[in-house]
Amino acid sequence: MRLRHHLMAAGRFNAAGTNIPPTLPTTALVVDGIYRRTRNPFYLGAFLVYLGLGVAAASFWTIVLVIPLLWVINTGVIAPEERYLERKFGDAYRAYRVRVRRWI
Repeated sequence: MRLRHHLMAAGRFNAAGTNIPPTLPTTALVVDGIYRRTRNPFYLGAFLVYLGLGVAAASFWTIVLVIPLLWVINTGVIAPEERYLERKFGDAYRAYRVRVRRWI
C-alpha cells in the first residue's frame, strides 16, 4: 500500500512536469490525485514504513523514536518546504494548505 502511494505521488509530479527531489526547484503546484488527501504522501509513506518496520521487528526504541522523527520531519523538512511553496505559489498554495491536511 505504501509503495502504491509513493508511485501515485511520483506519477502526479511527473504528470505536472515538476521535480521530485526537494533539493530541486518546484515548477508546478500538485494538488490532485493523492495530493487531494495529504500534502506530504512521500513523507507519510516513509514514516509508515519506519513505524511498520519497528513494529515488525518488535523494536521498542524504533517505535519510541517515531515521535522525534515526526518532529524532525515537520520542523526540519516540511516547514521549510511549505515556506518555499508559499513564497513561490502565494494564494494558490495557501488555499491548498487550508483544504488539505499536512499528513492525513
